[in-house]
Amino acid sequence: MKIKKLIKYTLLLIVFFKALTSFSLALANNFLCGNEIIDYLIKKDDRNIEYNESRNDAGIHFDYDWNNKDKIIIKRNENNFPIIRYSLFDNKNFKANKTVIRKINDKNLSKLNDEELKKLTYLSGKISFEIDNGKVISISSKPYKFNDYKLSNFKILSIQNIDTTKGILEMSFDSRFTNIRNDLTKSLKGSDLSSNRSADICREARFLDDWPLQTVEFEEFMYDADVREGLKNKEILANPVFQISIDNNLVRTIRTEKGVGFFRQSFDFRSFPFDKQKLIIRIKTGVGNYPYSNLEDSSNVGSLSLISPEPGVFINLKEFLKPEINKLEAWKIPKDGIEVKSKILSGNRYDIFTQKTEFVKENILDIEITIERNYQHYLFKIMLPVFLILCVAWYVLWIPAKKYETRLNTSIIALLALIAYNFVFQDDIPKLEYLSDIDWFILLSYIFCCIPVFISIAFITFISKNQKTVRKINKFIRIWGAIIYLLITAQIFFT
Repeated sequence: MKIKKLIKYTLLLIVFFKALTSFSLALANNFLCGNEIIDYLIKKDDRNIEYNESRNDAGIHFDYDWNNKDKIIIKRNENNFPIIRYSLFDNKNFKANKTVIRKINDKNLSKLNDEELKKLTYLSGKISFEIDNGKVISISSKPYKFNDYKLSNFKILSIQNIDTTKGILEMSFDSRFTNIRNDLTKSLKGSDLSSNRSADICREARFLDDWPLQTVEFEEFMYDADVREGLKNKEILANPVFQISIDNNLVRTIRTEKGVGFFRQSFDFRSFPFDKQKLIIRIKTGVGNYPYSNLEDSSNVGSLSLISPEPGVFINLKEFLKPEINKLEAWKIPKDGIEVKSKILSGNRYDIFTQKTEFVKENILDIEITIERNYQHYLFKIMLPVFLILCVAWYVLWIPAKKYETRLNTSIIALLALIAYNFVFQDDIPKLEYLSDIDWFILLSYIFCCIPVFISIAFITFISKNQKTVRKINKFIRIWGAIIYLLITAQIFFT
């Protein structure tokens, strides 16, 4: 009997727990995104939706640099003075990424460490700045909204193709953007949802409310799922993934972009095949910076949005330089060939809502990869054969002038071979409006290949009566012509 009762109670417990689980799932499904955190935040109306921080200062922000170890530092010039990244209220005297500040309120900035410098950017009231040209500028602090997006991670998995004819960089990558949300921290304070956890921000939630990270985007970019992730995940990976993370009472929104990216590039082929190119992966905040307006309200308060790299970006990019990871064949990346630069884009934009054209400044982040072409292929398979063909054509000047038929046949055959070689490299670069170095080299070779032909034809009428003169002219041309050709070739490739 006891065994039967035990079995009975066990079955009842199983049924109870199953029912409880079903109820919990049903309840969860009633939440937006199937998650109570997202549901709770969407229903709260008193939160800041566009900016992370409210500031009241001079709007001066310093540029950043990488110490090649493990830390991002303030960028300084050779005299240890900090360089400006952006000035919100004074763009005339403070040029982004150029202007150097020597003093703030008579404090010598070259003697201050990074933490002390950062504190000075929060000063309120009237602040005095001495810049590198000796000019002293005063700026009164003003209120503005501030957002500093973080590029927390950017990892190049592989570069599959650099299509120079179409101007396309194809590469597999993994990236992550984060945004600290102090406003969400305040919204969750006091609730039972502030414990460490994470949740996906589904499409419905992104449609219902503004999430600032949605504006961040790669320029001239399209992507597909990386096949190594498996076709079953293609739908997920072909779209950015948005999440919210709570870690030690710090709330972040996270955006993940990964897959195979196709980035439009602009190349300069003037030095081809000894050219260097810059591959640029441009990340835009998607939000303009305004001294006296913001996206939240109509108050006379400025707004500033920046995007900044974190140490993981530099570490991963440096890792890609290793030959076992970077397997480029036609190109090589020099030791210091990858940089992460902050820039400011400015221009007129038309607002479809206000139906007005306004001047906008926007912060962008450029990941610049310098690549150098492996020129050996062109040197040994194109340039050297062309030079040898030209040597054959030039050799006819050592054939007696009276044997003009032999001279003509040899010269014309060499010219035809030279023309054929011109098509060997044409598919490697687009049809350009200017001549590359190798184009100048081929053109020069054409000209000097034609000279023996013209000379042989011209000598036909003079051979019988002016053989002595013909020999002198022939000797002069074959020596000085060769010297001039070599000098012009050196001028093409070494200047």
